[in-house]
Amino acid sequence: MCFKNVFTQNGQKLTILFQKLTTILFLSSIFLFASANKNRLVLGLTGVVLKEDIASIIKLKLYLEKETHLNIAFKFVKSYAEIKTLLLDKSINFAYICGSTYVDLESSNEIELLVLPTIDKKPYYYSLIITQKNSLYKSLYDLKGKVFAISDPESNSGSLVPQYKIYKKGYNFKNFFKKIIVTYDHGESIDAVLSGYVEGASVDSVVYRAFVYKNPKKAKRLKVINMFGPYPIPPFVIRKDTSTVIKKELINAFLNMSKNKDGKKILKSLAIDSFIKPGNISYQKIRDIKYYLNIKENRNDN
Repeated sequence: MCFKNVFTQNGQKLTILFQKLTTILFLSSIFLFASANKNRLVLGLTGVVLKEDIASIIKLKLYLEKETHLNIAFKFVKSYAEIKTLLLDKSINFAYICGSTYVDLESSNEIELLVLPTIDKKPYYYSLIITQKNSLYKSLYDLKGKVFAISDPESNSGSLVPQYKIYKKGYNFKNFFKKIIVTYDHGESIDAVLSGYVEGASVDSVVYRAFVYKNPKKAKRLKVINMFGPYPIPPFVIRKDTSTVIKKELINAFLNMSKNKDGKKILKSLAIDSFIKPGNISYQKIRDIKYYLNIKENRNDN
């Protein structure tokens, strides 16, 4: 599916905010990590976290460093396509990615699941369709012919799920909306709805939960008109060529966050309960959606 990335003045402001925050984090990384490169790891982050939450991200970095004695730098990546490339070419060591991205990378045999966040003690999340609270829209299907925001063309909750639901309802997704705006960030999709730039958006429930926690007044101006799921939660993944010792240190640090005073505060700010080992979680549900959409796209193109 090919989407057009469209920005007006509001869209440009959202993108500029992302660029400024990325610059701040980059400069912070230079200051904090210039002393040594030994055992340095780079963590890739995408739209599965709010870009406005620089403070919490820095605290997570410091927590992981303290618990593992590793040097950890962050790199914000604009798209899921880019983070796949960076993982495969070894520019980053581990990453917090979308479940759809994990499904794509799984066949490469280059990465593996590290840990999973939990919400209400379960490693699952939802795709939320949101609009302004005073709107008359009651479901995704009421947004036919309207302007709609998706976070990333490859995002499960932010793009694939609404496509899947629209096709399953008997509509053609390619001409369902008047225009699709690609924000490349769930937080920016939320802001686009608040500003009236779009009538609706599809967002990650974990990010939305974090947004509500941090912005209760703004959240009162929004409503969720659909909650699709549950789906296996976006995971932390790591390159398989990472040493076993480092993997164990990271896993233990993540698992102990819910038992640590500082760790609990960080988890709360990220709207996550805890981290757990991957266990027997299956991403087949997302894999099936991608397979279905691929068939639909091939039929529409012929």
